[in-house]
Amino acid sequence: MRTTPGVLLALLVGSVSQAEETPTGTGAPLTFESSELHDLAGTWGEPFRSLMVMPGVSHVISGASLPVVRGAAPSSTGFYLDGVRVPQLYHLWVGPSTLHPELVSGLDFHRGPAPARFGRELGGTVDARLLPPSTDTVRAVGSLDLFNVGVLTQVPLASTGTEFTLAGRFAYTPWIAAAVINGIRGTPGPDLVLGLFDYQARITQSVGRGSLRLFALGSSDDAGLSGTGDVVRLGTAFHRVDLRLTHPLGVGEAEAAITWGQDTLGATGGGEASRITVGLSERTLGARMAWRASLSQRLAVEAGADVERRLADVNQSTTFRPGEADDPSRPTVTTGGVQTLARATFAGAYAQATWTQGPWQLTPGLRVDGYLLEPALNQVVVEPRLHARAALSETVALRLGAGLMHQAPAHLLDAPGVEAAALRLGMQRALQVEAGADVRGPAGFTFGADVFVHPMLRTVELDVLSFDMLADDPVARGRERTAEGHGYGVELMARRPLSERWSLLASYTFQRRTLSTRVERRDDAGQVVGAEVMPLASALEQMHVLNAAVTVKLPWGLTVGTTLHYNTGAPEAGGLLFSYTQQAGVDPVKGTARWRPVDRDQVARLPGYFRVDGRVSKTGTLGPLAVEAWLDVFNLSLTKEAFRYTYGSEKGQLVRKPFGLPPVTLPSLGIRARY
Repeated sequence: MRTTPGVLLALLVGSVSQAEETPTGTGAPLTFESSELHDLAGTWGEPFRSLMVMPGVSHVISGASLPVVRGAAPSSTGFYLDGVRVPQLYHLWVGPSTLHPELVSGLDFHRGPAPARFGRELGGTVDARLLPPSTDTVRAVGSLDLFNVGVLTQVPLASTGTEFTLAGRFAYTPWIAAAVINGIRGTPGPDLVLGLFDYQARITQSVGRGSLRLFALGSSDDAGLSGTGDVVRLGTAFHRVDLRLTHPLGVGEAEAAITWGQDTLGATGGGEASRITVGLSERTLGARMAWRASLSQRLAVEAGADVERRLADVNQSTTFRPGEADDPSRPTVTTGGVQTLARATFAGAYAQATWTQGPWQLTPGLRVDGYLLEPALNQVVVEPRLHARAALSETVALRLGAGLMHQAPAHLLDAPGVEAAALRLGMQRALQVEAGADVRGPAGFTFGADVFVHPMLRTVELDVLSFDMLADDPVARGRERTAEGHGYGVELMARRPLSERWSLLASYTFQRRTLSTRVERRDDAGQVVGAEVMPLASALEQMHVLNAAVTVKLPWGLTVGTTLHYNTGAPEAGGLLFSYTQQAGVDPVKGTARWRPVDRDQVARLPGYFRVDGRVSKTGTLGPLAVEAWLDVFNLSLTKEAFRYTYGSEKGQLVRKPFGLPPVTLPSLGIRARY
């Protein structure tokens, strides 16, 4: 890759962060406390939804909080909660969070190269912090909104050094709606099923000078039609149990943990005569260990290792009843069964040191990962990392981050077993370089600017509509999906925490992500006459993204806020959700007008999208309870996002129309009580 002015600028400046906070031994994340994110309009009070207003983040479809970090697919971003990776962040991928919002005390968001303890991701990394254990009194939070009922409670036992935390939410509205619809239906047929819930439980126990923690979390979704007649049903679930011990060791602190997990995804569809069921399941067992220490005022070190064994299977079966439809003696025949999808082992080790001298802070790191897929792949990768910070004054700091990253191929969304099975298509590899400056301004403001360059040395774009991992020739399929490319962009942010009467979180992102793409050349009749490979914008690229979230505290316990969002459209290049640009042509046989696809490098971009969210809340007390009532409306402006067109004809004329979905507006009206 040729050296460009953007690369030279990237080597001079570092990534943005809050100027008052100086992370030690990390990659300059955006650090937030949950209290700062609680009142952002359009997020329903869920901390992870706030990622959608941060720099470097765009979306697939507005309303689905699936972050596209610097152009990478949502499945390329990892989410961790106190060291435990969360495989599915939202119910059915687009619903409410699978984690109780009150359980998250804050988060660190790495858009570029993360610290060496994180690996196996080409997108961003979100490291969330659990609510600290209560040490003095019983605490409880109960909430009720239009969709969920939730509870969180903390019970400390000072005499034994034990603390219990229990949390969970149940989507009661869909469950009641399904029961009512099934009860009033007058004709026989399939039953409507709508059930969503999640749970979290933690037990912490003092052990000498250390602590033992047992943490369990999980989620279950079930939606569709079941029973007699034509049915379609989708179910997802995940469970994690993590046992961790932390204890002083030498001059530092050691951590050792073991994690068990199980993920499932199942779908059923068909009628009385024939039904097809497809299920994915993945069982995981992992362990990790780490040691951190400050050897002096100038030097801090961290080292660790992790290993995870993954067993993935696919269960595909067809049930049908041959014979006449009205014959009650027809036999039921089932074909198919369980097939091994992957037996994989992921293992890694890392080390990094942070050296501080005056205004300079330097953090070199190294991570080594091994990927074993039986019997298709056995590969070891080495990932150097480097983060640097220079404080030019009390108000201005420069930062630099760089690292080599690897990841298994992945679909648009995470699904059980897909990452492990996709190893047979070969590893993805990218170099990440980011840079910027942060400035502490007057009145509590901080300002930041980032430049990033991501040469993508090898990407593997999986097709959502086909199961590449079961291809007859996975090596050839991997070669077909392989592409090189590069990403680059600029990110700006202005931030003012809610320390007085109002707060601001504003961001602007300019980003490009291009991949080498095969372009078929067609003649006027639409016939393929040639092909060439050239760099083209990826399907998820939104060049300009602008967000501005303002929150104002008023008298009488009132808080109001609004969020403004704008993004330019992605290329209309087809795929699961998007249409492909067509142009007017002539049928060579009939001589009539018809639509025909344009060459891939000529596709148009979808229209830009502007949205306004709004939130108002009222706080007060009721005896020993602190009570808050709120109304949070996503897309208060009732604007419509066009993510596809329909190409047809009316009265002999070619007609192109935006896809006819009404504006998606999602209100959340609820009440929360704290004890």
